[in-house]
Amino acid sequence: MSRKILAISSMVAALGTSVFAQSDAVMVPQPSLPSPSMQLAFPTVAGAPSAVAPKSGSGFVGLTYATPRGGVSGAGGDGDLVAGYSIGSPLENLSLTFGLALTGLEPLGDAGSLSLSASRLAHVGGNSATFVGATVSNLAAWGVNSDRSEQFTVYASHILAVDKGEVEIPLQFVIGYGTDNTRQSDGLTIEDGAFAGVGVGITPNMSASMSFTETQLNLGASFNIPDSTISTSLSLLDVTDNTNRQQVTLSVAYGF
Repeated sequence: MSRKILAISSMVAALGTSVFAQSDAVMVPQPSLPSPSMQLAFPTVAGAPSAVAPKSGSGFVGLTYATPRGGVSGAGGDGDLVAGYSIGSPLENLSLTFGLALTGLEPLGDAGSLSLSASRLAHVGGNSATFVGATVSNLAAWGVNSDRSEQFTVYASHILAVDKGEVEIPLQFVIGYGTDNTRQSDGLTIEDGAFAGVGVGITPNMSASMSFTETQLNLGASFNIPDSTISTSLSLLDVTDNTNRQQVTLSVAYGF
């Protein structure tokens, strides 16, 4: 068993700040942890939740700006504010993250919802570790969010370290299934469906990723500000514009 890949499992309970990925209705917390190599950034996955949890007793606040809003051409841009707090250890029992999302900045607070995410370490062995997770979102929704019912997502994250000389390149693979996450080619209908993604650490402070739904391809990059708990990410959703919902998002998060 790689001591470095085992170490990342221990770090889940002791380190990390949080960034987030945007869907149409909810912001899902994701970790930003040291990589197994301790040299390259931990790889987040744009547009997909991660089952690797932030440390117990940590929180985050963040802002995402998306243009055009909802991917609708000519709709202009808008932002969402999010906050969350995590308790429990995914190594010993279960990690829980409680989230709040305020949808739209103008007027601020007229729409939003709550979310709850859970994660657990499922397996560690060799150069890899596997976590499983689930999220229920759009809880206690108000404003325009109340027009939609609660959403449910289950997913797994597999962390793998690939040896390249003196460096271990960290990879994260995500696969899952959820409600209202697959937009049909008409751009209007949203159905339940599967998603998958992969991220790779490429520098000490940067990772790159891609993710897929059954109809969309998303690309992204995340950046950790050195000597701080601030993370940023830039994503292009629906890269091929297959559903006429192409969208650019920029996120900034502060972990504490």
